[in-house]
Amino acid sequence: MGASLPQLLPPDVRREGERLFDVSMWCIGRDVSHVDNLLLRRGLTRERIPAGQQGTSAYSGALPGGGAFTLWGFGALCRVCGETVYVPRDGFSPSLVDEGRVVWPVFHAAGLGAAREPVTPGECSAAHTAVVALAGWLAGYEEWVVEVMGMGWRHECVAARRKAPPVPVEKLAVAWRELAGRVEALARPVVDESFAPVGA
Repeated sequence: MGASLPQLLPPDVRREGERLFDVSMWCIGRDVSHVDNLLLRRGLTRERIPAGQQGTSAYSGALPGGGAFTLWGFGALCRVCGETVYVPRDGFSPSLVDEGRVVWPVFHAAGLGAAREPVTPGECSAAHTAVVALAGWLAGYEEWVVEVMGMGWRHECVAARRKAPPVPVEKLAVAWRELAGRVEALARPVVDESFAPVGA
């Protein structure tokens, strides 16, 4: 990994994002297996993986605040601020994808081609925006799932995982909102008040 990535998302934020994304993606996997397919019920569109191919189906929808995303079991591709940002489930390190070179449909991460780190201020801003928007969508989705299915369904999903979630399942939406807030704070300029003029 290059030197610019740790400044984009510090290691602790990436670690927390990876842990939350992993449990959310596990739960979403259970949601799509439900007789109602909760992602479709939520309004996403599905591109099914063809018979005999490896990978996962693609689900697409709108991001809060504008933009769009495609979600797979391996990560999410967010289209925001004129950039296409890939956020992988493994590592939670946002990178840029040249969508013009992608051969659609895509059912595995390699299908997205070579991704690169955000470098310019605009690219870094787009990457931050993508993570904040994705976290916001995941938070809203968790709240909606609990509203329509009840908390018992989420407990069932997590129990099937056989691995303790990073936060109590009741707090998953809140944890995503907190992560979004931390990433938003990274994007804001730091004001050092020790250099502020002294009042008369």
